Amino acid sequence: MNSFLYNLFLHTVAAPFLSLYYLPRILFGGKYRRSLPGKLGRLDPAFDPESIPRPRAWFHAVSVGEVVALGPLVKALKALLPSAGIIVSTGTETGQDKARDLIEDADGFLYLPLDFPAFVKPVVQRIQPDLFVMMETELWPNLIGSLKLRNAAIALANGRISDRSFPRYRLMRRFFAPTLNLMDLFLMSSDLDAQRIRDMGVPQDRIRVTGNTKFDAALAGTSEEAERRIRTLLGIEPGEQVFIAGSTHPGENEIVLDAYQELTKTFPNLILILAPRHVEKTPQVLTIMQERGMAEPFLRSSADRGEQRNGRKVVIVDRTGELFHVFSLASVVFMGGSLVPRGGQNILEPAARGKVVLFGPSMEDFRDAKEVLVRTGAGIEIRGAHDLAARVAEFLANSEKADRLGKAGRDELAKHTGSARRTAELLTDLIAARETFTAESAEDAEKR
Repeated sequence: MNSFLYNLFLHTVAAPFLSLYYLPRILFGGKYRRSLPGKLGRLDPAFDPESIPRPRAWFHAVSVGEVVALGPLVKALKALLPSAGIIVSTGTETGQDKARDLIEDADGFLYLPLDFPAFVKPVVQRIQPDLFVMMETELWPNLIGSLKLRNAAIALANGRISDRSFPRYRLMRRFFAPTLNLMDLFLMSSDLDAQRIRDMGVPQDRIRVTGNTKFDAALAGTSEEAERRIRTLLGIEPGEQVFIAGSTHPGENEIVLDAYQELTKTFPNLILILAPRHVEKTPQVLTIMQERGMAEPFLRSSADRGEQRNGRKVVIVDRTGELFHVFSLASVVFMGGSLVPRGGQNILEPAARGKVVLFGPSMEDFRDAKEVLVRTGAGIEIRGAHDLAARVAEFLANSEKADRLGKAGRDELAKHTGSARRTAELLTDLIAARETFTAESAEDAEKR
């Protein structure tokens, strides 16, 4: 990408837009206050990069989903290279919270600076990583350029190019080419993703298909203690029928609630647990329920204040980071982002709990997971409220079928694990190659 044009765009178009976006939310909503200093290139005073051992590996994961996928990769890398120092950056505050909770092997955490030279250069200079790894697909030209000037090896892991992004990337391949040329290794999730990155001009010798570490992450398991805790907090008794709608987006909440009202005609004791993709949308869900004349729901956050569900049939999960545990309560699951054109949400997590998963037609971001689950019957595509209600009713009426298909899906997922180990092995090789190159360059400089 032409760096002059890119930075001209950043300073004349992006900077005013970002100011208009962030300032009202910081001043009036309190959002981004924790992450703003980091986004502006300021490291936490308690974070001392110089104390972190080498080789120093910096991993970046945007938000919660990418952080979860990163967990098994960091663990696999540390198993292969115990001496490595690990730094993890995120783009969101929820992602940062998840990373600090999940990734025990990390030596330091930070927020990724906005991709302005004045913000990224000082951070790169202080950290001086030997390896920088981006999860999924993010291209930050100034960051990548600064890293390469410091001789860092740069890799993409869990590489994915969605159906929505690919036409835009292909159209702008000339602009992305300089940035892509600075990267050393592209570890792609599937053959299709590998073909797409080739079509963008990346040489074949830099591309490997390693699978998706989200399979490893989903099957990493959850503690029985965590399951018991969430069951107690929500007041769900063993044997109660529970319909979970996870990571729902605006436009889907209405569909889920309509389907639930239809289901209660046949299953009057059915419990609905609805988890909006963005918890700040909870007031909108409450409004939708009021418009339908539904009883007041039980909010997950109220359990922290000692409140009890007391027979309320609808639970709204208005806290982040717990949905994986909540799935253990389900009789059947619907995953959002799929009945609206958002590319789907992570269907692997409920499937790993042995649950049948329903989803809409928009699943472009989880093609591989969808194919695996549809093949076993543990993943089923639905369209609209009536279809959703009919499918949920089918599995509520036949729990043995739900259990059998859910187990088949989980067993099939297990066959697709190992991506974290394969990815870690290639990253370890990349670190070794970088160290050899650096040593040879230093030797050549001495001779000159």
